[in-house]
Amino acid sequence: MYKRGDPWNPYDPASIAFPPSQAEYIARMQERIASIKELMDNPEELAAVRQMALDDAAERERTGETEAEQQLREKREWAAAAERSENFKEEDNEAFKNGDYKTAYVIYTACMCLTHYEPLYPLNRAAAALKLKMYEKAVQDATSALDKGNYKRAKALFRRAQGRCFLGEWEKAEEDYTEALILQPEDRLDGFEELKRLRSLPVDDQNTWISEQGPLTLLDVFEEGEVKRRAEELVGHEIKLLR
Repeated sequence: MYKRGDPWNPYDPASIAFPPSQAEYIARMQERIASIKELMDNPEELAAVRQMALDDAAERERTGETEAEQQLREKREWAAAAERSENFKEEDNEAFKNGDYKTAYVIYTACMCLTHYEPLYPLNRAAAALKLKMYEKAVQDATSALDKGNYKRAKALFRRAQGRCFLGEWEKAEEDYTEALILQPEDRLDGFEELKRLRSLPVDDQNTWISEQGPLTLLDVFEEGEVKRRAEELVGHEIKLLR
């Protein structure tokens, strides 16, 4: 996960600086080469990158900016968005601590729209979704956090496992719990022990337990359009929800 002040953060104007040591420079370049190789093996992502390049070229033609001017402007905008998300984080953490999970979910949504590349916010929204019994959303958000890098990977796996357990996807939940314990063997995952207990029950009892969990959808918890409206009130402009 990139932080403000990281000289290689592509969302921060400071990224025009080089890292302080040659070893770090080489390591970062190796990471980038590996990322490029992964991209070339993924036709969908490669097509998305090509479209992004075309969109950037069309925007430069519209604004009259050079490529360098466009990149610096976007970096300033990304840095400002990251700053706003950071400020919202205190508010959403307070809402979560006070049990106002709906507000926390909305604020995390706003942060995801402002800084879509940041894995922290889908990870936190997954926790709010679990509290709201929106287990499919929790699984989606935890997966999104995992797709964005290895930031707190064990915690993302744990939250996805919780969601999958409540949905009755027990084999997948066990895989996530197992990987989380490999990453952080010192953790005590009570959910894993509960999953083992559930899987030992007779099939009829298992089905009864799953049916009693009552997974909810977004429209079960919020009014139609409520999340988008409230998130837009926070950021002060129209947003496009990522999910």
